[in-house]
Amino acid sequence: MQGETHIAPPGLDRRQGNRVASFLSNIFKLTTGTVLAQVVGILLIPVVTRIYSPEYFGVAQLFLSIAAVLVVISSLSYHYVIMLPEKDEDSMNVSVLCIVCILGTSAAAGAVFIGFSDWLGTVFETPMIADYLIWLPVFITFNSLFVILNRWLSRKARYGVLSKGIVVNSVSTRVFQIGGGLFIASPLGLILSSVAGFALADLFMLFGTQEDARHLKSVTVRRMRELAVRYREFASYGTAGNLANSMSWELPAFMLAYFFNPTVLGNYALAIMAVKLPMAMVGTAISQVFYQKASEEMNQTGGVKTVVKEVHTRLIAVGIFPFIIFIILAEDLFTFVFGANWLTAGTYAQILAPWLFAVFIVSPIATLFGVLEKQKTYSCFEVMTLCAWVAIFSVVGASGNPLLTLAIFSIGGMLIWGAKSVYLLRESGAGSRDSMLSLVRHLLLSIIISLPLMLGVYVGLPLLLLFGIAGIAAVAYYLLIFFTDPLLRSELIGMIQGSNPTKHTDWMERLGLFR
Repeated sequence: MQGETHIAPPGLDRRQGNRVASFLSNIFKLTTGTVLAQVVGILLIPVVTRIYSPEYFGVAQLFLSIAAVLVVISSLSYHYVIMLPEKDEDSMNVSVLCIVCILGTSAAAGAVFIGFSDWLGTVFETPMIADYLIWLPVFITFNSLFVILNRWLSRKARYGVLSKGIVVNSVSTRVFQIGGGLFIASPLGLILSSVAGFALADLFMLFGTQEDARHLKSVTVRRMRELAVRYREFASYGTAGNLANSMSWELPAFMLAYFFNPTVLGNYALAIMAVKLPMAMVGTAISQVFYQKASEEMNQTGGVKTVVKEVHTRLIAVGIFPFIIFIILAEDLFTFVFGANWLTAGTYAQILAPWLFAVFIVSPIATLFGVLEKQKTYSCFEVMTLCAWVAIFSVVGASGNPLLTLAIFSIGGMLIWGAKSVYLLRESGAGSRDSMLSLVRHLLLSIIISLPLMLGVYVGLPLLLLFGIAGIAAVAYYLLIFFTDPLLRSELIGMIQGSNPTKHTDWMERLGLFR
C-alpha cells in the first residue's frame, strides 16, 4: 500500500551483504589472477625477444593463428552451455560432450594439416611451419581443455583455482620459452612452450575439480545426445559467429605470411602483443563493469543513453593521450625494451595504433549488441570485417610493401570500429555528437601538450630524457582532465575517499581537490 513501510526480515540484509561480499571477492580473485598473469607476461616479453628472432616469432605466430581458429570451433561452442543447466550432472554431460568434440576436431585437424603441411609451407612462404604442424592436435586439445575447465570452475565459483590456473599458464609459458631458448632458440621452443603452459594449467585446474569426479557416473551417450540436440543453436549459429570473429582477428597473420615473409609476420605479432596486452588489462575490466551498468540501467529505465554517453566520452578522454605518446615514442620504446632487432615492430606499432585506439574505445560499449539484443547486426559487422580484411590484403598486399599494407589495414580497421561506434551510439539513443566533440577536443589537447615531446624527438634528445618529458606531459594532461570534468573528478574523489581513512585525505580537502 502507498505510504506503507516494509521492513526486511532481520537476516535478509546480512544475507544480501554476504552475497555482495562474495560476489566482490570472486571478482577480486579472478581479476587479480588475470592481471598478475598479464603483468608477468609483459615483464618477461623483453627477455623472450632477446632470445628469439622476428623470423622465429613469425613462424610461431602462424602456427598459433591456425590453432586459434581451430580452438574456436573445436567444441562446437558447447562450452558456453556448461554454465546453463540447473543440474551439475547435465553440465558434466555437456563437458564430456565438449571433450568428445575436441578430440574429434583435433584428430581431423591433425590429419588435414599434417597431410598438407608441405603445401601450407609453400603457400605461406614459410617452409619451417611444415615441421611443426605435427604439434597442432596436441595444442588444440590442451588449449580447448583449458577453456572447458575455465567454464566448469566458473560454474562452481572456484575462482581462486581458476585465477591460479591462469597465472600458471602465463608464467610457465614464458619460463619455458626462456629456458628452451637458452639451449636452442627456434620456433619449436615458442610453440612447445605454449603447449606446456596449457598442459600444466590444465593439470593444476583438474586437481581443483577432484570433488566433482562423482558426476562422471551420470554421463551417458543418450543424455549427451539429448543435450546436444537441445542446445544445437550453439553448435550452428554460435560456432559460425565465433569463427567469423576469430578469423577477423587471425586473418591478418595469414595474409602477411602469404604476401610477405615470417620476419614481417613476427614484427607484426610483437607489435600487436605489446599494445594489446596492457590495453586488455584496462579494457576488459571496463567492458565487464559497463555491461553490468548498461544492463542495470536498461532494466530500470528501459534505455542506456546516459551510461553510454558518460562512459564513451570519458573513454576517449582518458585513452587518447597514451596512444599519442605511444605513436611518438614507439620506435625508440621498442628498441629500448625489446632489443635493436625489433625497430621494425615499433614502426608497425605506430601504424597500427589508430586502429587499436578505436578498438579500445569501442570494445567496452560493444557489449551493447547483447544488451540491446542486436546479435544479427553483430554478426553482420563481423562478416563485414572479415571481407574488408580479405579485400585490403588481396589488393594492397600484392604491392609488396608491408608498411603501406598495414597503413591501409589500420585505416580500414579504424573506419570499421568507428562505424560500430556510430551504430551503437545511435541505437542507444546517446547519439554520436558528444563523442565526436570529445574526440576532436581531446585529440587537439593531446597534440598541444605533446609538442615538447615531439620537439625532443626531432632534435634527438636522449631516450630517458624523452621519457621524463612524456611523464610530465601525462601529469599535465590528466590534471587538466581532472579539473575540467566534474563527473570524472567526483568519481575519482569518491574512490579515493572510499578506500582511504579520513585522516589520509584531509590534505586533499585543504588543497580544494574535493570541491
